[in-house]
Amino acid sequence: MPHKIQKLKPSRTCAKTYADYKSFKSYIVKDFNNRCGYCDSHDKFFGGYKNFQIDHFKPHSIPAFTSLKHDYLNLVYSCQSCNRAKSNKWESVNGFIDPCETTYDDVVFRNDNGKIEHNGTDQGDFIYTNLNLFLQRHELLWSVEKLEEQREEINRLLDENIFNDESHEVELLKEFRSVQNEIIKYTSSLYVEISH
Repeated sequence: MPHKIQKLKPSRTCAKTYADYKSFKSYIVKDFNNRCGYCDSHDKFFGGYKNFQIDHFKPHSIPAFTSLKHDYLNLVYSCQSCNRAKSNKWESVNGFIDPCETTYDDVVFRNDNGKIEHNGTDQGDFIYTNLNLFLQRHELLWSVEKLEEQREEINRLLDENIFNDESHEVELLKEFRSVQNEIIKYTSSLYVEISH
């Protein structure tokens, strides 16, 4: 069963105008939930917002879009990988979909293991291929986040001490150890993937 690629749908809320698009950085970080608009990677895995970039959805290097260089509605918070892959590519028909559009999740999505896939259309293939969404790092980051969520839930249950029986706590601690080992496994694979 496909899952939405984006954990939280980004939305552009800033109504300000600036002469330099870089001045929007703090707003775009918040509006995109600290996540790459294209692959949904959280910026925490890459050293925070300072290592993420601002992409021009419609490339300002194309004469028809020059006026959009400092338009907030044309900006996308992006990881370096997606921004470099997208670069100045543009197709007006069956090309990129603005990640703030609800249809984005219909074209590219995740499978049950977190791997990014597409809907089999020309547009889906274009986005998938031109953003390098096939890279294993996207699946690994998704898996690490899922494991972190499980770890937090186990910690919450342990902190609430809702069990009168120590055997339940022992089982939770065993589960916690298992989740920790999975995090270590995925994190090790992730660092190898990112370093290449």
